[in-house]
Order: sequence, then C-alpha cells, then structure tokens
Amino acid sequence: MNFYRRLLLVCVLACAIAGTALVSMAQAAEEFGVSKWEAGTCKESACSIEGKAPAAEFYTQAAGHPNFGITDFAFGYKEVLGAKEPIDHVKDVRVDLPPGLAVNPEAVEECSEALVEKFQCPKTAQVGEDEAVGTAELTLGLKTTVTEHFPVFNIERKPGEPARFGVEVTSATLELAEGATGHKLRSVIYLEGAISWHQEPETGESTAVPTGDYHEYFEIKEIPTEPEIVESRLIFWGVPHEHELLSPNNAFLTMPSSAQACASPSITYLHVDSHEHPGQFQLYKSETRLENGTPITATGCQSLPFSPGLSLTPQTTQSDLPDGAGVDLHLPQFIDEPSKTSSPDLQSAQVTLPEGMTIDPSAANGLVACTNQQIKIATNEPIECPAGSELGEASVNAPGIPNGSLKGTVYLATPEGTQPESGKEFRVFLAGESSLYGVGLRLEGQIRANSQTGRLTATFANNPEVPFEDVILHFKQTARTPLANPLSCGGTEPLASLTPYSGQPPTAAQANSFSVDFDGQGGICPNPLPFSLGQSTHSANSTAGAYSSFTLNLTRADGQQYLGRVQATLPPGLLGDIPAVTLCAEAQANAGTCSVASKIGTASVAAGSGGEPFALSGPVYLTGPYDGAPYGLSIAVPAVAGPFNLGTVVVRAQISVDPNTARIIVGTPAFGSPGSLPAVVGGVPVRLKSVSLAVEREKFMFNPTNCGALKTETTLTSTAGALDGASSPFQVGNCSSLPFKPKFTVSTSAKTSLLNGASLKVKLTSGAGQANIHEVHVELPKLLVARLSTLQKACPDKTFDVNSAGCPAASKVGVATVSTPVLPGKLTGPAYLVSHGGVAFPDLELILSGDGVTVILDGKTDIKGPITSSTFSAIPDVPINAFELTLPTGRYSALAGTGDLCTNKLIVPTVITGQNAAKITQATKISVTECGVIITSHKVKGDTLTLKVKTPAAGRVSIAGGKFKRLTRKVSKATTVTLKVKLSKKGLTALHRKGKLKIKVRVGFVPKEKGATSKASANVKFKR
Repeated sequence: MNFYRRLLLVCVLACAIAGTALVSMAQAAEEFGVSKWEAGTCKESACSIEGKAPAAEFYTQAAGHPNFGITDFAFGYKEVLGAKEPIDHVKDVRVDLPPGLAVNPEAVEECSEALVEKFQCPKTAQVGEDEAVGTAELTLGLKTTVTEHFPVFNIERKPGEPARFGVEVTSATLELAEGATGHKLRSVIYLEGAISWHQEPETGESTAVPTGDYHEYFEIKEIPTEPEIVESRLIFWGVPHEHELLSPNNAFLTMPSSAQACASPSITYLHVDSHEHPGQFQLYKSETRLENGTPITATGCQSLPFSPGLSLTPQTTQSDLPDGAGVDLHLPQFIDEPSKTSSPDLQSAQVTLPEGMTIDPSAANGLVACTNQQIKIATNEPIECPAGSELGEASVNAPGIPNGSLKGTVYLATPEGTQPESGKEFRVFLAGESSLYGVGLRLEGQIRANSQTGRLTATFANNPEVPFEDVILHFKQTARTPLANPLSCGGTEPLASLTPYSGQPPTAAQANSFSVDFDGQGGICPNPLPFSLGQSTHSANSTAGAYSSFTLNLTRADGQQYLGRVQATLPPGLLGDIPAVTLCAEAQANAGTCSVASKIGTASVAAGSGGEPFALSGPVYLTGPYDGAPYGLSIAVPAVAGPFNLGTVVVRAQISVDPNTARIIVGTPAFGSPGSLPAVVGGVPVRLKSVSLAVEREKFMFNPTNCGALKTETTLTSTAGALDGASSPFQVGNCSSLPFKPKFTVSTSAKTSLLNGASLKVKLTSGAGQANIHEVHVELPKLLVARLSTLQKACPDKTFDVNSAGCPAASKVGVATVSTPVLPGKLTGPAYLVSHGGVAFPDLELILSGDGVTVILDGKTDIKGPITSSTFSAIPDVPINAFELTLPTGRYSALAGTGDLCTNKLIVPTVITGQNAAKITQATKISVTECGVIITSHKVKGDTLTLKVKTPAAGRVSIAGGKFKRLTRKVSKATTVTLKVKLSKKGLTALHRKGKLKIKVRVGFVPKEKGATSKASANVKFKR
C-alpha cells in the first residue's frame, strides 16, 4: 500500500544510478561550462577515472548498497604558465538524481554546524571525501594546480532539509622554492539536499528535468571563489562502517530497484552557473553508458527478495462495533545489514480488509469530502481539505529520516463515480509532510467495495520509486470511525497483493490475523448470534374511533443478527381509509417515484454500528395490488450519506387482511427478494440499527372502537433466517361515548314449499361515527326452522379450510354483501354450512370478497326444539355501512316454512352488541313479502260492512261487487286498513225481500310499484 513517497534524502553530489557509466564532455577552451561530468556507483573508489574502468568494476546490484558513490565534474579552464585557471568561477551547482537512488543520513551520527565550522567533526560522522583540483597562488603572483582531499561529513540538518553535508576545505601549503610559500585557506562547503516531491515551477534552471517524481537532488550555493576549483571528485562511502569502524554498520547508499533501471540507462542532471554570470544556468545530463556506448544498468531486479508484511491492529475486537483499526504495511530494508539487498521499491499495493470489516454508515454523520483542488496533489501548497473529511492519521518510517518524522492525515476524497466496485466512488487522499526534513507526500487511494458483501479492497497504484520501512494508517476511534468490525465472531485476517517496481509478479504479504469476539474482552460469541429486537408503537390520538397517526418502531442492538424481514399485524380495528388515497401504480412504486397524492407517511432508519448511527428518511406511499396482496407500500429512502449518493433504496411491502379477524398485516418480501430490506446498499452494509414507519396522513388512519387491551404483533426474520416475535400494547379510550344505533331488519317470502323451503333476508346498517358491531344474536320464529336435509349436506371443515370451492354445492345456502367505508367497493360472497366434527350443528360461514380482500364471518348455529338461533360473535372491528344476508329458497334452502307466514306474527328476538360493549335488544318483526292482500276481520252492522284489510305494500285496495257500493283506498305502505262499505240498492233490495242476505265480499289490491295484483274474499251475513 504505497502511502509514501520518496523519503530518502539527497545523495549529495552524485551516486547517479547503480553502475552509472562515466561520461566525459569536451568543453571548448576559453568558455565557461562543464568539461567533464561523470557519476557512478563502484566497487573501487578509482573506478570512474576518465570513464575507462571496465564494467565489472561498477556496482550494479539492484536495491543493494554500493561500496562507493562517485561524482566527478570539471569546469572550463585555461592554462596560464602551466596552471589551470577557471574561465569563470563556479557559483551554484545542482545535481538531480534518477528516481530510486537514495542516501540515508541516519546511517551515521550527525556533526553539528558549530563543530564543522571549527573543523572538529568526529570521524564517526564522516561519509566520504572530496578530491578537489584547484589553483593555488604562489609568491610573485605565480599560480599552480594542486589536488587535495577534503573530508565530507554528515551535518545536522536545518529545518526543511532531508539531508545536509559539509566538506571541510583546507588548502595545502606549497613550498616550491626556498622561502616561497603559498597561503592556507579554510572554509566549509555545504551540500543542501532536497526531494522533488511536488511539481516544481518551470524556470531556466530546471525546465528539462522531470519534477514531482520524488527523485533526490542537492545544491551547493555560493561556492567561494577561493580556492579556485577546477574539478571536484566526490566519493561517498556506501557503508561508512567499512572506513570508520566506530560508525554503526548501516548502509548509507541504496541502489534503485525498478525494472526500468535494470533495462535502460538512467539520466543524472547537472546545473551550474558562475559568479560572473549568476542565474544563467547551464544544463547537462549524463546517461549511464560507457564511452563506447554500452549501457550500464542495474542488475538482478527479477531476483530481489520481496517479503512484505501486513499487520492489522483493531482498536476493539468486539463484533459489530466501530473500529479505529491500525494498518501497518512493512517492507524490510536491511539498512543495518548492508550485505543484504533492501526490498525493491513498491509500485502498487492492493489491500483487502477481512470479510465483514466494512464501511460503517455511522461515519457519514458530519462527513464531507475533500476535492482534488483542495488536496493539491503534486504541489506543496497548503492543503485546504475540510476538517469533516479527516478519517484518520498516517505516518511513514523510512531510511533517511527518524521514525515518526513524516506524519499526515487520511482524507475522504470526493467521489468520481457511482459504481462501488470501480474504485472511483470511494476514494481517499493520504497527505503528510515533515517541514523539519523537507519531505512530503500526497497520494490518492481507490477503494473498491463488493456490491454484494461490502468487502473492501484499497489500491494505491503507480507510486514513486522510494524505499520505506513502514506505512502506518490509524483510523479515528470514535462512534463515527469509517470502519466497523464483522458481525460474526472468530478469526479473521486481511489480504494484500503487492507489486514491486522490480518487474516481479505481485506478491501476497504475510498478514496477521485477529479474533473478533462478543464483548471486546475475548468473550465467546453465542452460536447462533442473538436476534431479539425491540419494538414500540405510538399513536398521536388515543380516542376510540378517532383519526390518528400511528408509528411502529423497531430497534436492534449491536451484535444482533441483521434484520431481513418484517411482518407486522396491527391491532384489531386500526384501519386506513383506502378510498381517500390515490393508489400509486406499480411501475412508479418500484421506482420510488410515486406522487404526493399517494403518500401516507414517512419511514426513518438509522444505519451503522455504535452509538451514533446515520439517520435517513423517505416517504411511504400506498400502492395497488402487490405480490398477491390487495394493497402495498412503496418505501423510498434516498441513500444520501455525506458526499455519497447511493441512489434511492425502495423497499416494498404487502398490505393484506387476515380473513378471520380483518386485522391489517404489513409484510416486507423475504430477504434477498426484489423489494426486500437491503443488507448492502452501494457496497456499504446497512448494519440497520432502527427502523420507524409513521403513518401520518391526515384523516387516513383511525382507531378501533374497542377499548380492550390490544397489541401490535410482529414476526421478524434475520438475514440468516432466525425468527423473533415482538409485541407492543395498544389501547384506546372513551369507547362509551361513542353512539351505537345500528338498524336491523328481517324479511321473508310468503312463497314456501316442501320442495324449496323458505327464504330469509337480513339487513343491518350503521351510521358513521358509531361504535362498530361486535356480535349479533338472532332467534328465528318457530314457523321458520332449519332444514334438516340441508344441514346434513354441510361442507366438512377440512375441505372448507383448504378451499371452499371444493365444498358440495348443497352446502352453499346463501349470499352476503357488505359495504364498508375503508374499501372502495363492496365485499360479497357465498354463505356455506360447515360442519365441525363433534359439534352438533353446522356453522354458517360467510365468505366476503372484494377489492382483493377476503373476510370470513363465522356464525354459530344452535337448534333447541322448534327454535333455530344464530350467533356471529366475532365480527371484526370494522365500520359497516350496510350488511345484507340472503338465504334463498331452493332445493338446498337453509330454512323451511311450517305455517302461514302471512297471517302469523313473526318476531325475531335480536341482540346486537357493539365493540364498546353497548347492547341493543329488540324484537325484530319479520316482514313477509308476496303475501298479497288479506282480510283479517269483518263485521256487519245494519247495512254496513266493516273490513280490516292487510296490504302487502303501497298501492290501491278496492272492494267490488254488485251488492256493495264500490270503494277504493290508496295506501302508502304495507299496512292494515279499515274499510267500511254499504250495500248497494241491489243489495238492500235482496235483503228486504229475503230478510237475510249471505254475500261473498271480494277485496282486490294493485301495488304501486311493479308487482303482482292480489285478491281476498270473505263470506258475510246481513239480517233485516
């Protein structure tokens, strides 16, 4: 995981590339410039003389530690009386090394600037020597060319410098003639190191040099004009211990390790200017070739030992908790074992966290992202990333600077895509800087999240060629840390695939493992993991029958299995007004794009481990039929968390009705099915902590009219298939204040027969705002009795329970219809007689269906003597506008008539009980249809006949006959009317002639509405 950049220091004055060839450049006389420019890493200190050494004398082992690193450059000169005199005096020198070549100032002790100025640096701080060629002034103005050797020391660094070296320059005393002496000079030349870790501005001195690739360079500024330097040959000791036994046995130089270095000559750049022409830099470059053009490259890249290690240290081992884990990527460099090669530089790293250690949604609280413009990669400008984007800390240990010197921050980067497995959606920046040592790094890491499991793989690719010992990341240990531990307990370990610059194939790192436990103290996890969620409900208004919001809350503790499915059965009588809502169409419901006209509430969820889960919410819409249920829900929650927009999560739910209780059942699909509760959204495991569904649409949901102790009962299923039941109490009040005035009527037909039996029709209506009906008990008159032949053909309950359509046709005895304000249409269906084994009499079961809803009403039948009774004792707490049950005549009629239904008074003792326990007891009179007109009594007085006539409906009743005067009367309803009619002249004549008269009087009836006319007659006697 290349979270580092070139942390190694300047090689000062050279050490170009392993086996760097010696290149000589002729410089025209009388012209300032470089006449020789050589650089190399050698086995012998003299190998680079004039570039004529054989290739075998160069040190070329990739990632190895050469014996010597040498640079040799000479300036243009002119010869004056046999002495070399520089054309111009060199002022500034800069050498840019190829990427991958590194020095380690930490290999030996540092000498303070105070001591070097006094020429008192200890031998144990020496890292090489400089062989300088210059001119010395003799007596009488004469000059001579001299070569002297000056020690090079590792000097205490100034702030902002990764390396600093000092050359103690002391000129020799020359005695060329008796009494002729030169003069002695003492000065210190400082070599200032730097690292090109950011893009440098293009100037005249560096336009041809690549920058921002973390190569090392050094500068010598303000070189004194005395002594007059003509040539400088700087020899660094690759292992200073070999030259000074009191020094630590550490490697000072390390060769590059890239396949490029082993394949092609590298380039070292040289910039110089003069005191005479300051700022006019001249640029030279040296390729690693011999004079004959043969390239000298690094060797052994493909065989370098590469044994990276990866350590993942959790801050807590407790399962399902936020974990500010630490990650340490280790590459052994063997700096203290110079005989061994260091690890090749790391080109790319791919680290996969343990299964189940994933992004924690809790981290989204207050989270913001850092943009590319704010991180300013490839610059050393101040970082402007917001504090809310900080995810953790980073530090790098590397040869060349003390451990812990380079520290930084891990920032969340703005997404550049929406695909979790692309690495573009989840990105991080790793930025660190050491102002003390002048080194820094700014990297981008791409994180791929498995869209199914959320497992994370971080990749840092195309890193610069720099050695490091350890890269350590430490995420914040807070409730909002970006990572959370696996839910499952047991051993787990990360994976890493590391690719070196050496061209070797990717190598798996040796990774540690750690154990996730139940309590963070090594507690053994239960098997299976617990699954016991909390549940609560809330209503804004607890008044019986009143409109109210209703909220169902579910909570899950850390360490519990994840929630996969919910099936909640609401309290009896807690219902919604379906016709008041525009149902959302299926296509829009699946997309979560329903209109506000379909919205009935809000869903709120809390996702993430720990005490600060991230809250999200979205609308809840009522839909039409869904997944076999008559209605459904579309719950659309926008998954916008901090800078991430993972789209809209649409969860569907069925709304069904229990056929026996009419209780509403709301259930999400089985886990893993379309529309189910998600476990992973956009590569981020939800780690659901709570879910709340509030139905809050005005005048939609209303309370029961039963004030008994009720409850919401829920069945919960985990993502692993575990089951849990939850129950919450529910109760309303003020039921007694509800009115209860249902109307109950019964009618039958006068047309009965032994073959077809008798009919019966029952009607029950109830007004709005009343308590709902709980029970109805009726007793039929003895003239209407249960028909034994039909009872014997009742459907067996086992057949009925499986499929009522399989019941015998003879068991279907009627039809029922009900209208309710909670559904747009009516419910209608057959009435069956159903036998229940040892029960004496069959029940009357009504199957009411409509709008996808089916409700079964169970009526218990009892027969005592001639009286048949029926009791519907468990009518659901549902408002009813009208209910009608018809038991028709026919071959399998339920009832038989045992007398004249028209002339007998038929009474049905009735008890109707409300859900609020109110009772109505009445003697319901049966209305008999198709009886026709009936003369119930008659009386003669003188010449006047008085009749009492019962009419079946509204219409016209008349008396006709030759011996009576004609009489017609209109009636507005079925009633008993008294008619008085006198004898006509013809009748009076007959009575006077005979003294007595016996006449048959006829009464006719014509109904007002379309129907059959009827007649009745009676024999009456008159006396004179």
